Amino acid sequence: MKSFLTIAFLIILVAVARPQPVVAIRNVTLIDMISTAPRSGMTVIVDDGRIVGIGRSVKVSGGVTVIDGTGKFLIPGLWDMHVHALAPERAEPFFKLFIANGITGIRDMGTTADAFAMLGRLRSEIAAGKLVGPRIIAAGRIMDGARPTVPRNSIPFTGEAQARRQVRFLKRSGADFIKVYDGVSRAEYLAIVDEASKLGLALAGHVPSELTSFDASDAGQLSFEHLGNILRTCSSLDANTIEERANAVIKSSGKPNDFTAIPARIAERTKIELATFDSNKCESLYAEFVKNGTRQVPTLSTKRPLSLLDDGGFTSDPRMKYISATDVENWKPENNFFLKFRTPEFIVQKKKLYLKELELVRAMHKAGVMFLAGTDVPGAYTYPGFSLHDELELYVQNGFTPFEALQTATVGPAKFLGMEKTLGTIEKGKVADMVLLDGDPLRDISNTKRIAAVITNGRYYSRTTLDQMLSLVEDYARSH
Repeated sequence: MKSFLTIAFLIILVAVARPQPVVAIRNVTLIDMISTAPRSGMTVIVDDGRIVGIGRSVKVSGGVTVIDGTGKFLIPGLWDMHVHALAPERAEPFFKLFIANGITGIRDMGTTADAFAMLGRLRSEIAAGKLVGPRIIAAGRIMDGARPTVPRNSIPFTGEAQARRQVRFLKRSGADFIKVYDGVSRAEYLAIVDEASKLGLALAGHVPSELTSFDASDAGQLSFEHLGNILRTCSSLDANTIEERANAVIKSSGKPNDFTAIPARIAERTKIELATFDSNKCESLYAEFVKNGTRQVPTLSTKRPLSLLDDGGFTSDPRMKYISATDVENWKPENNFFLKFRTPEFIVQKKKLYLKELELVRAMHKAGVMFLAGTDVPGAYTYPGFSLHDELELYVQNGFTPFEALQTATVGPAKFLGMEKTLGTIEKGKVADMVLLDGDPLRDISNTKRIAAVITNGRYYSRTTLDQMLSLVEDYARSH
């Protein structure tokens, strides 16, 4: 957590260095994320990037830009805690979409070396107001062993000594935390944990295949992405037995470039894991998560289209107008690597898995496990900014109150990142990252989509300005 806190302080220091216009939002209903009870008739004053006044009788001096908040609701700025936005072709359009949707902070979960080198410039330009965008916490390159799944985003290594060297390299390169992936061996993982701890770097990401979710949580991994390997961990069978049984049923054809066995084997493995699910084992796992403070970032908004694509609707989403023609083409089932080799059994098991994962989310939430909202954009049929609101809706559909869902995108990320003294709630003295809504999100979480204005680093973006941002992104998508 130390590194998160340090980088957070530096980012905020830069972000508020330039004076901003004084803005007063008058007669607004405040959802400060401290209390579950909204406060009506409030005035919130923002000066020089900070919240300098809150109350029902706060004096508003002359020369202040006054915004009528009558009938509106003010919440803290939202965070998307799992994105891949750091790429030359993505940064500007994605950043506009984030801000237009009230996303004032992102956690980037892996990119190329060249793209990561852009981070300092992007942060400076955003802080100076030269570039519209959120504050950024970033992993840089992913640690995934000698044969990484996504080579362009990964930093390869073999063995414990190299793993430690790469952790030190990432620290020197400016990584805010370390992201691990499936291909890391148990010995390498423990070396990474130890080295990262020495350097004050937090650990997040996938749960490597050689470890159980118990192992990763007890080792101190702070967040599991996409629900990790929870289902496998909760099987009454060990991982090797599951693999042996799946491999015995599904054998490779031996033909070059024949990938059809991959989804067939995944389907068989999923079938076994679902059939051998042990709820008592999972309850013990959830208790371990609570004890260790292990957060879950399930990215349901990207799991849903990949699981239910054949049910229709996803390929005609009106938000596709904000996605480049190249990406839309790559999303198509006949082109997308994760979709084009599907078998009928894979489709069936994928749907069953998604429903089971919703069940896991409900059970973990009931057990007190902490969640963070994340989307994994730009995965197929997910939309920068927009999909975060889908994620919040999915949380509410699966047992969260609207207030609890908002916590996963406001105060929850702030505490996780060590930023709770400056962000995450609406309080006097905190950085002015806020979203003005036309509807009450505590009555209906979908009202987080009804954005009247966004304030980030004290800069006020009206609905008209936000619409102009969206129009610019739509133009960009048409030309790319």
